[in-house]
Amino acid sequence: MKLLPEDPRLTAYALGEIEDQQERSAIESAVAQSTELQQAVAAIRDMSELLTKGFAAEPIPELSEFEKARMGQPTATRERSGGSRILSWPVLSSVAAVLIVAFVVLPQRSALKEDFAYQAEPRKEDFADQELPIESLISKLQIAEGISAHDDEIHAELIESSPFQAIARPNVKPNELVELRQSNPRRSVIAPLLSMIHSEPPVMPKPAAMRTLAFRKITPKQARELPATFNTEKYAPIEESGFRSPLVAALSTFSIDVDTASYANVRRFLNQGQLPPADALRIEEMINYFPYADAAPTKSLDEGGAPFAVHMAQTIAPWNKSHHLLRVALKGYEMPWEERPSSNLVFLLDVSGSMNNANKLPLVKEAMDLLVRRLDARDRVAVVVYAGASGLALPSTTANNYDTIQHAMDKLKAGGSTNGGEGIQLAYKIAREHFIDGGNNRVILCTDGDFNVGQTNSGDLTDIAEAAADEGISLTILGFGMGNYKDDLLEALSNKGKGSYAYVDSSAEARKVFLEDLTGNLFKIAKDVKIQVEFNPAQVNAYRLIGYENRRLKAEDFNNDKKKAGDIGPGHTVVALYEIIPATVDSDVPSVDALRYQEVEAKSAPGEVATVKLRYKQPDADVSQLITRTVNSDEWVRFDATHEDVRFSAIVAAFGMRLAGSEHLNGLSYDAIESIAASSLGIDPGGHRSEFVGLVRRARELSTADTPMPVQPHGTSQE
Repeated sequence: MKLLPEDPRLTAYALGEIEDQQERSAIESAVAQSTELQQAVAAIRDMSELLTKGFAAEPIPELSEFEKARMGQPTATRERSGGSRILSWPVLSSVAAVLIVAFVVLPQRSALKEDFAYQAEPRKEDFADQELPIESLISKLQIAEGISAHDDEIHAELIESSPFQAIARPNVKPNELVELRQSNPRRSVIAPLLSMIHSEPPVMPKPAAMRTLAFRKITPKQARELPATFNTEKYAPIEESGFRSPLVAALSTFSIDVDTASYANVRRFLNQGQLPPADALRIEEMINYFPYADAAPTKSLDEGGAPFAVHMAQTIAPWNKSHHLLRVALKGYEMPWEERPSSNLVFLLDVSGSMNNANKLPLVKEAMDLLVRRLDARDRVAVVVYAGASGLALPSTTANNYDTIQHAMDKLKAGGSTNGGEGIQLAYKIAREHFIDGGNNRVILCTDGDFNVGQTNSGDLTDIAEAAADEGISLTILGFGMGNYKDDLLEALSNKGKGSYAYVDSSAEARKVFLEDLTGNLFKIAKDVKIQVEFNPAQVNAYRLIGYENRRLKAEDFNNDKKKAGDIGPGHTVVALYEIIPATVDSDVPSVDALRYQEVEAKSAPGEVATVKLRYKQPDADVSQLITRTVNSDEWVRFDATHEDVRFSAIVAAFGMRLAGSEHLNGLSYDAIESIAASSLGIDPGGHRSEFVGLVRRARELSTADTPMPVQPHGTSQE
């Protein structure tokens, strides 16, 4: 049995609540073989004993009017016995132990050492017009009722039986809950939520180290400093790159990234009234979310044309007038739809309980419908679903059988735990059985990433995806939902599976992914695309690559054709930005002593800033091809005179840096970012740049009052 310290079964075992002898023996065996599990069990038991003693010494909490009504007690009753408490002490101990694992064991495993103080109760007027996330309310209700937040089936049952179905959107206002409570027979569901939102304290002990279950209006800065009590979203850590001297590291090497998930996810946070966590910000994905006007190759691939064109531009960094920006852009050949290869698509759909939300499974069905309508008799579609177990919901069939496909989709319902590993294996099996030589063979995974039973180890899952990619079966990932979203796992799977990764937060985003960007997301025109830049120390004091932290490669990986990298699809634009400190500008970048055994003399290269090299393979090739370009020092353009695409990509990077709290931003304010973005909209197909301007305003509203003063955008005529 594979068991993680956060598994609720471990808590039940530690508290002696496992009655099934076979299950208890399996857990005992797993604990005996793992020091980490032994420590977790000991911590749970110690804390359970400590909390039980502490709870026994506390006064019995007073019931709110809502709770009294829910229990059928007369409003005037003021006393009750200990046996009639809403939560029994054993249940409280269990819940407390689960919370301790979430607050103590897991943060220690992530090397987080912050201490958090108990927050004061909210005031009713704080939430007069504020919408609250339903997913968060459900999680709070689960904890207050003593239900494990990891039990997807109970989670689904709660949502189905709650009044939220009548609202049919992800947020709800407290006054709407009041109205629903008056008209809905399931008052027992609504009452404790109202108790949490209004001034009555939740019926639960309040240890000093825990946050209250009630909502509270706090500043974004305070929110960043608090643990996400009922939020189990996970993101891979990102450490921003610093400046490097070309005398120490002359080469910068990385794999391209065509994913866009980070931007859509950041938009989701901002639209919900939250600043995103820093690790959710992959700046390259924010930049590459937008279409750009860089010219694509005009000669078709069948005629021997290149799969992509390379464009470079230099300007002034908008956040530091003494620094330069180097923009390297690749534009993929824009393949006409009729030139596309036949597709063998296997949809792998998560139908577990955690997907039972309006912004999850229903949105998955809508996105899939958009795609299937674009396909025809040349293409094949199969549907594999997974929850507690996996199954074939639709055998592989030609895509022109639309009614058959639609009927299979209509029957899908969410429920059960999440055995993603078993589903992935079945999906790849179906893809292999219907493999199209020379075609587009692809698994499309739609999930929130919350794999909690079966094969849950990310290393094992990525190994499966990588092996299938080597066979020619790519993995495209579409992320959905909030609250338990596992971005770290989905990003790792997409990287190893050689496919794109997008986050779908709305019907509009589904249309962008499956209508505007369909060919780029489904097909590939070049694979294993790598970029390596060599900087000239005579022209460059220091440099840093903005973003791509999870895509860095060793210098020797560039010429190694066995080393995998990212793929590029038709029409894709990939942009990389380097911030450069010119040789004439002083910097505090650390240096190294002169080498004793090696004497390196810089070759004369007057006027050359850098050499940009790219390697790529044709989709069916094993040997890479090389492209080389030179960047000259006299090719830079003032920021206000450069192309709007250059300005916009730079200011999107600045926005990501601002949200992430970058130390390199040099005080550029949201006002300055908005001004530059608004002046760089251009034609704006799809209105995505205009939407970005609105997100900048939203981020400014959510920011603390001590925002730095606006600075003059650099590179303008005033300088």
